[in-house]
Amino acid sequence: MPLGSPWRAWVPRVLALGPSRLAIGLALVLVLVSLAFPLWSLGRVAGTDQDITSFSWTTTTTDRYRGGAWDGTSILPYASSQPVLAGITFRAVGSTLGTAYLLDLVLFVVLAVVLALFSMEYGRTMPTLSLLIVSLIVLGVALIALFYPIVAIPWAATTDVGTFTISGFWGAEGTSGPAAVWSWGPGLGWWFLLVGVVLGTVGAVLPYVKSIRAMIPSPPPGWRPPS
Repeated sequence: MPLGSPWRAWVPRVLALGPSRLAIGLALVLVLVSLAFPLWSLGRVAGTDQDITSFSWTTTTTDRYRGGAWDGTSILPYASSQPVLAGITFRAVGSTLGTAYLLDLVLFVVLAVVLALFSMEYGRTMPTLSLLIVSLIVLGVALIALFYPIVAIPWAATTDVGTFTISGFWGAEGTSGPAAVWSWGPGLGWWFLLVGVVLGTVGAVLPYVKSIRAMIPSPPPGWRPPS
């Protein structure tokens, strides 16, 4: 059997899914992958020392660099009494991220249900109003899952840090006293989620758009727009 034969057999099957189901399928994979990666990270630089903490579902991972060289990595659950970074335990951030990851899981379930629905005969003949409702449900859940951490994490991190304000999902802050610069931003998991939200929303909306276009009558033969 030629080396490329299995791939040649699978490509037509994948393309036969159509753009809607293909987009939702890819979105499912990306949302699932996002659950395994951190949604946010926070770093602190003081002189030649640097600490970078990544916040996942149940644990934090802190990489320490001293004098520009790696000095170790610590992984701690949010319930641990040991400080994660600069004497801070980040309990509020842990609680917020627990909710954020649960919302991601809800999005995954919603996309899986929609994919199964669009794979059924009924899903392919759904009325336009039903397709609109499905699109709005997917869009609503996707936007909540995407924007909840953007809104909630800065407030939770400010509560945990206590000495300065985390002014947004991205940002940096210099502190008084011993020279230290803090910086923060989305983790890899959030970027996977972003692409998954875009693909999932597009996949859910395409059948509705196709249904709307089918309702528009075709022009009569030989018709031309007036000049």
